[in-house]
Amino acid sequence: SFYTDNNLGQSVPRGKVESKQQEEVQQELLELMGLYSKPKTKSNEKIIQSAAIFMRKLYESLKDEDSLEHTGDDTRIHISSGINASALGLDPAKVEGADVIVSYVNNVRKVSTLRHERDSSFYFEVPIGEQMKGAELRLYKEVSPVYRSGTFSINLYVIRQGQDWEDKILEQESVLEVEWDRTGWLILDATKAAGNWSSASYMNMGLYLSVVDANGKSHEPRDIGIVGRKGPADKQSFLVGYQGIPSELLSKVRSFRNRRSTESDGKSYADNPYADYTRSGYPNYRAHNNCQRHNLYINFRDLGFDQEFLIAPEGYSAFYCAGDCSFPLGIHMNATNHAIVQTLVHLMEPYNVPKPCCAPTKFGTITLLYSDDNSSVVLKRFRDMIVKACGCH
Repeated sequence: SFYTDNNLGQSVPRGKVESKQQEEVQQELLELMGLYSKPKTKSNEKIIQSAAIFMRKLYESLKDEDSLEHTGDDTRIHISSGINASALGLDPAKVEGADVIVSYVNNVRKVSTLRHERDSSFYFEVPIGEQMKGAELRLYKEVSPVYRSGTFSINLYVIRQGQDWEDKILEQESVLEVEWDRTGWLILDATKAAGNWSSASYMNMGLYLSVVDANGKSHEPRDIGIVGRKGPADKQSFLVGYQGIPSELLSKVRSFRNRRSTESDGKSYADNPYADYTRSGYPNYRAHNNCQRHNLYINFRDLGFDQEFLIAPEGYSAFYCAGDCSFPLGIHMNATNHAIVQTLVHLMEPYNVPKPCCAPTKFGTITLLYSDDNSSVVLKRFRDMIVKACGCH
């Protein structure tokens, strides 16, 4: 699960993690993702394939941006900083300020009242409490198999409850005009609907799609080329949500960091099996090294996160800081002014004042792509997960 330096210029595995330790690491990583447990495996791969492909493209576009360095303590980093929105067919206004992007699959079959509507109805399970900044329905359109001319209006409606249980009201959410021969992904705004669903789940009765021509005549979506549920898996409809991070999740992240810091402070050197490399048969040269960055690779697969849950990456290079902060502190050691003063005092009072500590000075982010219990695919960036530079503090 962990690969570290052996002080001989090589990265080597540091033994197998015990099952109890693996469960603890798993749970704490899940908490960082805002999850309470590892999602169950889904069997219906067809409905999630198009959404997964879209999210994978987003992930690939962000991968190179994870090398950005950050020195602040803010737990947020907006996804928009690394995405070329227009190149991916995204609305820059929705992407701007988003901390999380989620794709929701169409689960219309779960709603008995919508099943008979065939390919005109959609149902997306948007969890309560999400900070929805924007949402859009994505439909794939091929050349019309019926018509060879004409312009059509695609109307998206929110389904509302009428006075009686049997009564349903349609409220227009957005409209898009397309030519008969247009092909590719169509995007209809659904921000208002998704925002209401995240505030009150009982309001979520689904979406309804209608198609009319210039004369006001209605047509089936499939007649103008819109791919339905029986179409190719990579062209299935899905909803994209642009979200902020809920304040309660930010509190959990800060609480998690504080808890880990407290637990680490109470542990001795002997409690850490990775601190003393001589136990693995390698000589321990750390005491003779200056403060510097060392390799540390985290393998998510070895921790029990399979690809059906954590789609990407398989692991990442986290790195860590270790080494000696002794006088004189050179420029390459990135020492703070306080560390320099503390080093001088340590020379005079070695038993009363300790040496400065080797610690991270710059951080980078990682992007995780994972699925949740609703078959939604989530793209989220996490700050301060990669050590970019070390120094004496």
